[in-house]
Parts: sequence; C-alpha cells; structure tokens
Amino acid sequence: MDKTPTDKVENVDLILKSTWLAVSKMYSELAQDHDATAVQALTLLKIDPKDGTRSTNLGPKMAIEPTSLTRIIKLLEDNGYIYKEKTTTDKREVIIKLTEKGINSRNLSKEAVVNFNKSVMERIAPEKLHTFKEVMSDILQIANELNNRK
Repeated sequence: MDKTPTDKVENVDLILKSTWLAVSKMYSELAQDHDATAVQALTLLKIDPKDGTRSTNLGPKMAIEPTSLTRIIKLLEDNGYIYKEKTTTDKREVIIKLTEKGINSRNLSKEAVVNFNKSVMERIAPEKLHTFKEVMSDILQIANELNNRK
C-alpha cells in the first residue's frame, strides 16, 4: 500500500536523537563504572597518547565549545589524567599530554568504542553500513547547508 501525505512519517531528527541518546547513555554508564564521564573519556581519546595534542586543536576535534572544553581539561588535570606542557616555540601555546593514569583510562575508553563498533559490524551487513554512512553524510551536508543560510 502506498503512503499518502497524511500517513504518519517518523521524523529523521527524532530517529537521530533517540539513537544518539541510547549510544550516549551506554557510553555514560560505562564511564560511570570507572568514576568518569563519557565526555572525559572522549577527551582522552582525542589526545595523542605519544606526543600529546595542542589545546587549540582539541575543541574542533570534539565539536565542543571552548568554555566547556576548559572545564573538562581542568577536571582531567585536577584528577591526574593529563598535564599541560608549554611548547618550546611559543610559550603561550600549550600541549595537553596524558599521564600514566590518563593512558590507562584512554585505553579503557578505546576498548569500549572498539567493542561497540565491532558489535555493530557483526550484526549489520556491510552494505547496510555503507548505505548508513552515505545517508548520514548526506544528512550532515543538508544540516550544514541549512545552518549556513542564517
């Protein structure tokens, strides 16, 4: 039976939001098991474990506001996950580096992400995942275009 315009259509944004909330809740609960938050875990994942990461590069990597990032960095530093190191070329620039505790937590976070992705790949056919990635890329482009019209 063909759908008519009056048939109920599920909103794309609702599907996206409910899916992201479920994934976010899963990551938050995993992080809570280790006395952390999902945002802290994500931050640790975005820091290069060997060379560290410039503080100015973290925000764009995480799509997060600078004020929020400042709070997260302070919390991670206060709890011994990271430390700041000034660069040799520009003393105003700071590189965020992981402590041993930070590296251990980063490894736990990475394991959680890898396990989730592995579970998804085991249960969803590769062609469906490919289509999903294409559709999500298209939705992102549409959202960016609509956002840039302002």
